[in-house]
Amino acid sequence: MRTVTLFLTMSLLAAGLLLTGCSSAPKAEEKAASKEAMKQYQLKGEIMGLDASQRVVTVKHGAIEGFMGAMTMGYPVKDPAEFSKIAMGDQITATVYVSGDDMYLGNFQKAPPQAKDATTTDKK
Repeated sequence: MRTVTLFLTMSLLAAGLLLTGCSSAPKAEEKAASKEAMKQYQLKGEIMGLDASQRVVTVKHGAIEGFMGAMTMGYPVKDPAEFSKIAMGDQITATVYVSGDDMYLGNFQKAPPQAKDATTTDKK
């Protein structure tokens, strides 16, 4: 009888530990923490290259305030719909999303064409 009671007690203890280890609460907390850690920066630049197979866009951009200096760099684009908005040579603004080691571009907007200098005249 004592052996059965000990066996049942140990089984219940093991089941309790197993259920505690499978709790989804820590995962929810981790997701909330990662969302809080997501930083966003505004980028302005020109599309210099597109790799559709990898969904990577190469952008020649100016300094990104609070993040990095001016450079030409490849950025992944997670959303296929966002990737389809852009073409080689486009002047764009976009958002750089950064969370830990994860970085990608989104929210692409084509920049308005630059106005011609008003002091130039067409000669015919």
